Amino acid sequence: MSNLKLLLSYNLLPLGGLFILFISVMVAWGNFIDYDIHKNGFPVTAKVVEAPIDCDNISRRGGFCKLEYNGKIYVEKAGRKFCHLVSGKETVKMITNNEAESLLFPDEFSDFEFVSPFILLVFALFVMIKYYVPLSKINGD
Repeated sequence: MSNLKLLLSYNLLPLGGLFILFISVMVAWGNFIDYDIHKNGFPVTAKVVEAPIDCDNISRRGGFCKLEYNGKIYVEKAGRKFCHLVSGKETVKMITNNEAESLLFPDEFSDFEFVSPFILLVFALFVMIKYYVPLSKINGD
């Protein structure tokens, strides 16, 4: 069996852990921006460009709206929770930071969203450390 097949067969779980680690870092990075806006942001008024017409018929993954702030268009997921804030309205109160990287609905960010990628990160590190097989063992050294 080639070294690549041995590496994959003995290290499939740690490779999966590495993939989960990558995903958790990406999610954490996105949540840092939202967390900063949640804690240090300030309220702004955004213009509603496009919004769902009927909030009762929105699926779980649907309900996107387009908002304009400072000449920039933002596509935000309103969903069932925030649809009533944008549907049929001309403006909506949002929260942003000095760089206006993103807009958040008031009370959109929860503390669990900030903690969850770190729980996933710890799990990925546990899997990688627990089931790691050294290359010397695979190569028979």
